[in-house]
Amino acid sequence: MCSLVGLTVPQVSLAASYLLSPADGSFEVGKTFAVKVMVNAGTDAVNTGEATITYDTSKLTAVSVSKEGSPFNLWVVEPKISGGTITFSGGGTTAISGSKAVATITFKAKAEGSAKVEFTKSTLLAGAGQDVLSGSAGATFTVTPASAKPPDPVTPPTTPTQERNTKIPPPDAPDISSPTHPEQGVWYNKSDAKFTWDIPYGVLGVRFAFGDVPDATSTEKHEPPVGEWSKTGITDGTWYFTAEYLNRGGWGSSTSYKLQIDTTPPDEFGVTAVGGDLTAQIRFEAQDSLSGVELYRVVIDGESPRDVQPNELVSGGYTITNLDPGDHTIGVTAVDFAGNERSAEAPVTVTGTKVEEVDPNAIKESGFGAIYWVSLLFMGALAIVITMLIQERRRFHEEKDHIKRETAEVGDRLINIFGVLRDEIEEKVLELSHKPNMTDTERTILEGLKDALDISEELIDKEVEDVRKLLK
Repeated sequence: MCSLVGLTVPQVSLAASYLLSPADGSFEVGKTFAVKVMVNAGTDAVNTGEATITYDTSKLTAVSVSKEGSPFNLWVVEPKISGGTITFSGGGTTAISGSKAVATITFKAKAEGSAKVEFTKSTLLAGAGQDVLSGSAGATFTVTPASAKPPDPVTPPTTPTQERNTKIPPPDAPDISSPTHPEQGVWYNKSDAKFTWDIPYGVLGVRFAFGDVPDATSTEKHEPPVGEWSKTGITDGTWYFTAEYLNRGGWGSSTSYKLQIDTTPPDEFGVTAVGGDLTAQIRFEAQDSLSGVELYRVVIDGESPRDVQPNELVSGGYTITNLDPGDHTIGVTAVDFAGNERSAEAPVTVTGTKVEEVDPNAIKESGFGAIYWVSLLFMGALAIVITMLIQERRRFHEEKDHIKRETAEVGDRLINIFGVLRDEIEEKVLELSHKPNMTDTERTILEGLKDALDISEELIDKEVEDVRKLLK
């Protein structure tokens, strides 16, 4: 167990300074502890800083350095560990007020003795680029021996089976999940959390811990093991749930599940708007010291919102175009990465005249009048010509029908007249054929007359039929 010997509370000065929190403490060998790198802005508008921090590598090991929750959101050099040195260089879009942690270093106690952590190089710049740093305060930690372990119990001789059982390896680390906060590294606005894990065969117990540093010493033990754990009312920040299994081979390695909670909306902010020619120039910029601002939703007169990313702002300004002239209300909602929202609005008056949209397919009188009237006259003339053709065609068909009727009547009359003539001639031929004492010449003439009647009748029938075919 780690025991905190003392905590130095920095005194607020009128000038900017760096300090470490805690500034001292006592920790057992093998234990981890977190040290925050604090910036005390005092009365200065600090927005940029860099530092080089060294520590005693014979007594301490720097496990990790984190920038989560830092007011610096623009980094020239990301916080990093190299040998016995920790460096960073960054700044923020908003000046620091009061005292803020810009980085968190996790140390592990390595060997007994006194270990110093010191600033070897540091600067703090105000908005005008002036170094306003008045000083940097380091820290001194004491590493104590690990707690004495109880003596091993005397056990009776073991059988071969028991001897094999004692060689069982410790279990692997649990695979932890969370139904309430399913993704590590994602911010949530839920303050109640639940963690679950499986109980593999052979596991006899489980122990776990919950705190603000990873791989913390387990404080709660369950034998037989449980498969879930819940906690309500967790405050905002970054937390870790650490668990490990127990089997007949002993306690296994631990694993940590990272939890990020932010239930606080972004800070209150203002919106200003200046109207122009069918445009509005709006200025706004919200701050969220924990999860950060993810996006803005801009709404004009309660219509559908448009999402604006923070990197779309130019010096805190955003321009809306193609607005109707007149008075409008512009609302801006800042949304942080946990889904918390903060809104503000401002009125604006837009000037200018909006050009009416014209249907490109519409016919304009100006420039197209002549074509329109020429087209109209052409269509009228075409209609007259078509009407005359239809009337001529109708008249042609009427005359053709009349000719057909007249031709049929002529044909019928011709056939009837020829039939009467044929009957009369056949009657005379019949009388002459019974005349006594006819000469051969007379008989030849009568036979020729009969043949002539037959041929004439065939020719008349053929000609009448040909005329009818032509008139169909």
